[in-house]
Amino acid sequence: MTIVILGWLGDLSLKQQSVIISALRGPDTHYCPNLKKLTKWLRTITQNNADYRSSYMQQEEFPSIDNIEKELEYTTVHYSIHFLQALEIIGYKHPDSAISKKAGEYYENLVRGVLNLVPETKVDLENRLKDSF
Repeated sequence: MTIVILGWLGDLSLKQQSVIISALRGPDTHYCPNLKKLTKWLRTITQNNADYRSSYMQQEEFPSIDNIEKELEYTTVHYSIHFLQALEIIGYKHPDSAISKKAGEYYENLVRGVLNLVPETKVDLENRLKDSF
C-alpha cells in the first residue's frame, strides 16, 4: 500500500476531495466526543489505516442526531460546514450503499432538523463543487 486515501475518492472532483479531507481532522475548539465518533467513521471510509495500534480510526457506536446537534453548535461554522458537506458528498457518492445511506441520513437529519434548511440536491452539489480549471 502506498497511498492513504481510498480509491473511490479519486472519482470525485478535486473540490469534493478537499472538502472531505478538511472534515477528517475534527473540531479543534471544543471537546466533542460524539462528533469524534463520526469523524473516526469518516476516516475509516476514506483512508487506509496506517497504524492499527492507534485509536485514530477506531470504530465506535454511531451517535444520535441529538448528541451531534448539541456538540455541533459549539464548533466553528467553518468546521461544521466541512463536516456537513463531507457527509453530503459521501451520502451521494460512496460506492457502498450502506455507507452512503448512513452518511446521507446524518446529512439530511442535521440540515433539516438542526439547521431548518433544505438539503442540497446531488445536481446542486455537483455544480457547486465542480473543478474550474
